[in-house]
Formats: sequence, structure tokens, C-alpha cells
Amino acid sequence: MSRNPPHLDTGGSRQAQLIQRALDHVEARLEQALSGAELADRAAMSRHHFHRMFQAHVGCSVASYVGWRRLQRACALLVSGKEPVQEVAWLVGFESAQALAKAMRRDLDCTPTAVRSGKARPSPLPPWRRPDLAHLINPSQPDEDTMQPSRHAHLPPGLCALTATGRGMVGNTMTRAAQQAFGELQAVVDTAGLRAHVGSWMSLVPDDPKGPDDPHCRYVAGLIFGYQMADGEGSGHQPSVPLSGSLAWQAVPAGRYAVFSHIGPYSGLHKTWAAIYRDWLPASGEKLRDEPPLELMLNSPENTPQHLLHTEIWLPLQA
Repeated sequence: MSRNPPHLDTGGSRQAQLIQRALDHVEARLEQALSGAELADRAAMSRHHFHRMFQAHVGCSVASYVGWRRLQRACALLVSGKEPVQEVAWLVGFESAQALAKAMRRDLDCTPTAVRSGKARPSPLPPWRRPDLAHLINPSQPDEDTMQPSRHAHLPPGLCALTATGRGMVGNTMTRAAQQAFGELQAVVDTAGLRAHVGSWMSLVPDDPKGPDDPHCRYVAGLIFGYQMADGEGSGHQPSVPLSGSLAWQAVPAGRYAVFSHIGPYSGLHKTWAAIYRDWLPASGEKLRDEPPLELMLNSPENTPQHLLHTEIWLPLQA
């Protein structure tokens, strides 16, 4: 088990260089609590974009990467040293020997005792068990032909969305949280007879998931009344609706956006996000604004086949 982390082949990409700074920070502080916000600051990146940028360049979430490196370091210490398992656990950021053993059983299918005795030789592959991890060492070079925005758009000032928040990633998807959030919005809109006034259905995922079953990860769904983001027509307004549960009015950041089209199931959206951040952005020379990116739903899974679902990704750019 190597103590050394993978290094990105940055290829001159500024974004990859900044992500490498975050990876180096992880390696130097495995025994400490590490948050996505801290690593975003270390990489000098907007917290709105860091977790998607990290996913695009490394291939997994921040939490998955930190967990993997802690287990790799623990295995190296167990093999090469004689420290008690409790001390090994502390040295790699686990609060107890029991917590380390639980993580090793879950992600490596072995125990600290088996690793120390040589009876188990955990695979060096990360616990998310992806077969295509070559880009951890040699990431694909940016290819400006593989991903281009369908258009650029400007959102006017003063737009507000009625939002609802669902929580919980299950099986590495936000499907249940999305259904919860949009269900809450649909209920209040239908009760108030306002469905015909909805101009745009949008969403954002502001959190970096802490694992494939993170119960706290948020999915924020939103409706804009009177303004159609897809064609830039209409005038936004805020109808009077009772705010209960997670309902709230939230400003939609004005300004310039690059708009990308994704056709197909929502489960494939992560590939489009990765191509945007890893390939298109460094090749484009564009700079991101410190605002959250958005997803705009142009049709609904209620009446559209999965392979025809049309989602737009709106990436906020500096003027």
C-alpha cells in the first residue's frame, strides 16, 4: 500500500493545478477533519463550483476521495508498523479503532487485523470501484470539440424563484429528494391554480455529497413565474402563495451564462457536468462567477421517455 496519493497530470490546466493543491492539502492533513469548504478555499475556488470541479477532475466526490486516502494510509501503517489499531485510526482521522474497522469492512471488505497479519491484501482501487480510473493519473486532455454550449444567455436582474428543498442522496442519486422538492412545489402551485403561470422549472444541488447515501445532501427545486429562461421571454413576478414547509423565495443570480444541453436520463447528467468543467471550461478561457450553476428542466419525466428528457445546464460566467 503506497503512502503517496495519485497526482493529476495537469497538462497546464489552471483548474487541474488548483485541484492538485486540494489533493496535497488532503494528504498533509488526513488526521484532521476536512470539509469541502476548506478544500475549496485551499484551491482558491468558489464553493459553488468546487465540488463539481473536483468530481470532474478526480472522478469522485471530495468525501469519497478523503475516505479512500485515509484507508490507504491506514493499510500502509498497519503493514509497515506496530502501532496499536487505535493509534492508526487516530493517525488517519478516525475517531476510534471500531470506526476504522467498520470503514475497512464496508469499503475494502477486510479488517485491520487481517491487513496487519498479511491475510488480506486490499485492492488499491478506490472504494467506489470504478474500472476507468486512469484519469486519476493521466486525466483526459481537454477536447473543445466534445462539449460546447448550445448558446450564451443573460438573466435579467430581479428574478426570484419559489423554491422547495428535498434532502437525502440514496444509492448515489438525488431522485427521492428531487421528487420530494418538486412534489412540494407542485402541490402549492396546483392548489393556488398557478401552474399555467410557471415559466421555468429549475434546480440546483448546492452540497458536496458525503457518500452515496448522504441523508443531509440538499436538492433545491425552483419555479420562476412569468419568465421563460429557455427563450428569454416574459416578465418574472412573485404571486401570493402561502410559505410553509421548506418553501421560500430565492433570488436567481442575474448575468451571463453558458448554456449546455443534455438529452437523456437524469442519471447521466454527471457526465455532462464533468465534460463541462474538465474539458470545455479550461479550453474556453472563460472565468466563473461566484454564483451557483443551475439545471433547467425543459420537459418532465411524467410524460416524456427517459431518453428524450431535455435538461439545460446554466454555468454562470464573468462578463
